[in-house]
Amino acid sequence: MYIKRSFQSEEELKDTLDYIYGKSKEGKSFNGILEAAFNEVTIITAIHKIKNNKGANTPGIDGKKMTQYLQMSKSKLIRLIQTSVKDYKPKPSKRTFIKKSNGKLRPLGIPSAIDKIIQECIKIIIEPICEAKFYPQSFGFRPYRATKHALHEAIRLISIKSDNKPVIAIEGDIEAYFDNINHRILLRKLYRIGVKDPRILSIIKKMLNAGYIQENKKYSTEVGSAQGGLCRARHKPPYAEIDVMLS
Repeated sequence: MYIKRSFQSEEELKDTLDYIYGKSKEGKSFNGILEAAFNEVTIITAIHKIKNNKGANTPGIDGKKMTQYLQMSKSKLIRLIQTSVKDYKPKPSKRTFIKKSNGKLRPLGIPSAIDKIIQECIKIIIEPICEAKFYPQSFGFRPYRATKHALHEAIRLISIKSDNKPVIAIEGDIEAYFDNINHRILLRKLYRIGVKDPRILSIIKKMLNAGYIQENKKYSTEVGSAQGGLCRARHKPPYAEIDVMLS
């Protein structure tokens, strides 16, 4: 089905996203995603979301901060985003590292401000398509879900066990999962979920292949997805960050 793109307010955008979610639940697939993603209302909504994020003003490799774009007129900034996406060429992300709780370093890829906006625009529209297809027992990297919700679900499942058999809960982690995502499989899964607009899939492919800069050297990204970007797809189990599966 073709997504309505004539919404003129954030309330109409929300209604459209709810409608997309409902139709995706029914098994529908979607086209016209590009127009909906880069509608003026979607762009403004994306910018508002980004500027409220921690680290939103961290510059990418071009050194430009989000505040520099926020100083532009509304119409000029919208035209810039819409023009950039017509022949989209994302910049490589800036590789940086943060320390994990175990002392190891986690690599982060910081996109340019323009790429952040484009990623968020796409995320806004494809998120309800994907969310409608995900399993309810998956909690990782999803809106309105967190580790505490997974723990509550585990406790609930344990409490409703009617027999006296022991319950086994397995804790684990897929090492370097995001560093090893297969792009071809990921794009195919998005298509099967219902993201049928080839232009959006092409843009996502370019995002995944944009590479990163570390110590003034560019590295390719033939596999993997940068942690730190906004547009991140989510697999169904067993490829899940936090899934509640008890036996």
